Amino acid sequence: MKSSDASTEIRVAVLGEWVPPQLADVLALQRAEEPEIPAALVGCTADDQATQQPGEGFDFALSTAAWQWPGWVCEALWHDTLAVAVAKRSHLLAYHEVPCCEVLKQPLICAQSTADEPWRAVAQRLFEDALQDREQTVSTFDMAMTLVSAGYGIAVAPAVRLTGYQRRGIAVRPLAGAPTVVMAYLLRPHASLTEPQARFARRARSVS
Repeated sequence: MKSSDASTEIRVAVLGEWVPPQLADVLALQRAEEPEIPAALVGCTADDQATQQPGEGFDFALSTAAWQWPGWVCEALWHDTLAVAVAKRSHLLAYHEVPCCEVLKQPLICAQSTADEPWRAVAQRLFEDALQDREQTVSTFDMAMTLVSAGYGIAVAPAVRLTGYQRRGIAVRPLAGAPTVVMAYLLRPHASLTEPQARFARRARSVS
């Protein structure tokens, strides 16, 4: 492990349109426990992810997809379970956990922007690939949640991903039999980290 006494900034790239809520807790811990070494967020678009390799722009990256970059390690960081998003007047709210068979009876809505996220493949396997032929696809997750709120259908997604939409006319129910899914990956250089970087990584792993 490299040793460094000099104050330095820890740069964290957030890949994609969604920011895991746990990141705020990690940043708060960093600020409280090591204020002399601030953490800075670096936003990246989908085009950046597809065309660029990591360089000097950041020290860590958070992603909902398991990117395989030469010389970098990708580790599962935060987990979640699949849930069902419905309108607040949906009859599915009668279920404490929504059975998969009931999900398949409803109009389903999905977002193209989440197509490459690993939880989508888990959901497809859970429904034995029945989702693909039944879903209406829209461009963004925001658009999908707008249609769900308006009663045009329901959506399957990780529970944490849906939490922020509950004030926007969305109700959330667990999906019966849903397996645990990875919601965020931590990407870091394979080379030894500096001591401040290693401490930041430990803080990230300590948050659930």
